[in-house]
Amino acid sequence: MNKKNITEVQSKLLEMNEVIEKLDPAIRSAAFEIMVPYYFDSQPSQKHKHEDSSTGQKDRSGREKADTSDLSSFIGSFEHGKPKDNVMLLAAWMYSQYGAHPIQAKEIKELSDACGLVIPARPDNTMRTAKDKGKSLFTQQGKAWKPTVSGEIYLKETYAVTKGNKTIPKD
Repeated sequence: MNKKNITEVQSKLLEMNEVIEKLDPAIRSAAFEIMVPYYFDSQPSQKHKHEDSSTGQKDRSGREKADTSDLSSFIGSFEHGKPKDNVMLLAAWMYSQYGAHPIQAKEIKELSDACGLVIPARPDNTMRTAKDKGKSLFTQQGKAWKPTVSGEIYLKETYAVTKGNKTIPKD
């Protein structure tokens, strides 16, 4: 890589950093992943929307696992017509990254804003009332909502994700 390319990459990264540092620490890594294609679209290592975003890996049931390494490709692999489904999609992505940790409504809101998804005005109400087969999918912990065991199973089956183990970014 020549000096011109290094300088160009450095300036793009600094520009991205100005935007990202204004965001909640919990979504900074996701926002970075979303922004990379916009800043480095000409780079051959980046995935493009028309390319296959699947990982090629299978889960225990033989279904293909969703690609959760990048929020934008994960979201692009699902189609939802309802805003409440977008809340569940974002919760599934967070579950795939951090496991069963309490999710605050503001985290969901910031993620949806960062990736352009339409969600209800009160995502906390969506998580409060979310049920599958009569079982609650989330339980309240303070001002946040943590997936129940039924919720974890629902997220795994519906969105083909696995439980994440990354540490949650602190403020």
